[in-house]
Amino acid sequence: MVCHWARVDPQRPAIVLPELVTTFAGLADAVDSISNRVDQLGLDPREPVATAIGNPALSIAVVFALLRSGFSAAPANRGLIKHLQPNGIRNLIYDVEGFVASGGRNIRFDNSWLPAASVPSASPRAYRQRPVGDVGLIFFTSGTTGLPKKFVESRRSLDGYVATRFIADMTRQSALVVPAIASSFGFNSACEILYSGKTVSFAASPDAMLYLIGLFRIDTIVASPRQALRLAEIKESMPELPVASLRTIIMGGATIGREGIQRIRATLCPTVISSYSSMEGGTAALAPVDLIEGIAGAVGFVAPWAEVEIVDEAGDPLSNGRDGIIRYRTPDFLGNVSSVGGPVADSWYYPGDTGYLTDDGILCLSGRTSDIINIGGSKVSARRIEEALEAMEEVHEAAACGVADAAGVERLWVAVVANGPLDSAAFKVKAQAHPDVGDNLSELFVLPELPRGDLGNVQKPKLKELLLGLHKGHT
Repeated sequence: MVCHWARVDPQRPAIVLPELVTTFAGLADAVDSISNRVDQLGLDPREPVATAIGNPALSIAVVFALLRSGFSAAPANRGLIKHLQPNGIRNLIYDVEGFVASGGRNIRFDNSWLPAASVPSASPRAYRQRPVGDVGLIFFTSGTTGLPKKFVESRRSLDGYVATRFIADMTRQSALVVPAIASSFGFNSACEILYSGKTVSFAASPDAMLYLIGLFRIDTIVASPRQALRLAEIKESMPELPVASLRTIIMGGATIGREGIQRIRATLCPTVISSYSSMEGGTAALAPVDLIEGIAGAVGFVAPWAEVEIVDEAGDPLSNGRDGIIRYRTPDFLGNVSSVGGPVADSWYYPGDTGYLTDDGILCLSGRTSDIINIGGSKVSARRIEEALEAMEEVHEAAACGVADAAGVERLWVAVVANGPLDSAAFKVKAQAHPDVGDNLSELFVLPELPRGDLGNVQKPKLKELLLGLHKGHT
């Protein structure tokens, strides 16, 4: 499709960065040239190749070139380098100092891989067709664990994703993608936009992103709720930055609550689309937020291509309105399952969330299965505790977790980021007076920020490690 748009409208912007605009012709020429260079490297096509390219436009071009040359590709960043070889990825194409993997083949990318500047021709460019085999994309997700987990997205799944869910409204021309290219959310969103012949934009910082919105009249933002909220906060502090061109914000990832959504709509754009999806399972639910406002934990209507069930611990389906374990399946998920073998029809993806379905088909989240804290045989929802604390005026955000004491009994520990100076002892007493918290609260910590992943999820293992260190230092 990049080659198609390069022939149809070669000078249309494909990728916009603060320092560079790449046209579809430029992107197609780069992919073609890099593919030729990859062919000369003598790599085994049965082995995947990781990429660590700092420039997002070049990163996309290198990944596309690898796929076009018949290699599975793994977009990576600095934090993932040490996890490549343990996951069977020995080859790395890089262009940033320090992005070198040990024990494998490190291939330095430079400008010699790119085509020489050429004079635009009046006739359409002919791009050599290449048969693409059974290749895929390899991503690493940390979610709330903070521990990278390998996931392989099949070519068929990616093809189906971009072919059926690209931005079809032809009045929309450009989108800012906030998630990193090394994430499936960021990379697949970029593919979706480029497939439809639109312009995808990237920037390294929130203020640079807002600057791009005004300069290039960007009309769509793709981000996690936490990332969108950060953009809203920057816009509030820099009201002179124009964002009037924005028409839609598409969000997927950790929820931020009603107040956060209202800030995003008031500051950036009133039209916000909520999406419930995952790297492994695809998109299961989505909706404009104004249709699900006021419904606790609502993330969207079940998508027409998805099948969602709420089940108990034995795997038996529960009726609407009853809280339980969420499982779902989509064509994206089943396509990836079938590509590696195994039963397809009976396969379900368990995202690790709990929630319920309304009679109207709205999926509502209540927490994480890993966030159920067992205190003396009584199961407590960490998310419910967090929501209770975040509703208090003293608290900006909160995170709860279970930590075993010396006797192996799980205790409730809570960390809060305060809106201002906070008397932790007095606030602990206030928190314990709330019925959703009560005397279960054992330890309260005030932190400057919570440890989060790229999409804004609080990483509970890192939080526990941090709190244990603070507790040890105080005892």
